Amino acid sequence: MNQEGSAEFPYAKSDVFSAILAAIPTLAGMHVDGHDEIAGRIVVKAGVSWFSWGEIIPISLSALPGRGTRVEVTSTPKTGLLGGGAFDMGKNRKNIERILAAASQHLQLRNTAPVVAIAAPVESAAERLAQLRSLFQNGLITPEEYESKRKDIIASV
Repeated sequence: MNQEGSAEFPYAKSDVFSAILAAIPTLAGMHVDGHDEIAGRIVVKAGVSWFSWGEIIPISLSALPGRGTRVEVTSTPKTGLLGGGAFDMGKNRKNIERILAAASQHLQLRNTAPVVAIAAPVESAAERLAQLRSLFQNGLITPEEYESKRKDIIASV
């Protein structure tokens, strides 16, 4: 069963992105499978264990004007519900918590100051749609994720 979790960090998106990339290799059984800093997307894979056939863990980062960065993590079993994905014994949730905690620790150890205000320009709906289409075309998001986010962007106009 898919598990989701999120956290907000009072740091710039690029700093949080770097911290997550640095944190993942320190977590047993996990590795970065792909990443795109501009899109704010990291894909992590977790290996097989007694409780799981492995997981695919997409991580999305988005800048929060004046507040830092929001990180959203989803842990998806590689086998799906019929292959035993419904019985992960809490492993998926623990992996999300491990990733967020490790990112937080890496940020605290850096000499990077927390964000007081982010002076990033607001992207137009057209720019956001173009970025979303790029993520979809590069296989970083599913058709369902694409359609859901596309509707959100159009509704926000």
